[in-house]
Amino acid sequence: MSDKLAIRQHAVKKACDAYNDLMDEVIRLSDILEAVGNGIARPTGLSVARYQVLAAVEEEPAPVGTIATQLGHTRQSVQRVADLLVDDDLASYRPNPAHQRAKLLEVTSTGRAALHRMQAAYDDLALRTTDGLDLERLELARQTLIELQHRLKSELPS
Repeated sequence: MSDKLAIRQHAVKKACDAYNDLMDEVIRLSDILEAVGNGIARPTGLSVARYQVLAAVEEEPAPVGTIATQLGHTRQSVQRVADLLVDDDLASYRPNPAHQRAKLLEVTSTGRAALHRMQAAYDDLALRTTDGLDLERLELARQTLIELQHRLKSELPS
């Protein structure tokens, strides 16, 4: 085997190992974020899923299908969460002038108060967990994750 080929194979292995190690950490981080988020959310009457759906319509009501697309979830899963939010008076449905069957989900005043309590709790968490971290490194990590998202999206089946 030539030296060039050996060097190339070593570089490929290092890239694959680095990618796999990063993906493992992202998955672990996602699990921790969900657990911590649900713990923070519990006193507000929300969950991470409820928070995401409410936050998606905080500024402007939207149909469930649109919310699902924005969040990268199935319409059915968002519909289930939206219905629970409506049952708990955290959100309500209103007619959609653009589509008779696809009602608009909007935040109620009770939902907005819960959403703001959750956002304040997340802000406190962010301050605690980033204390002493280099903000430039955080931004670089964010940009790297965004780039990987774009590249992985191109791998999704049509």
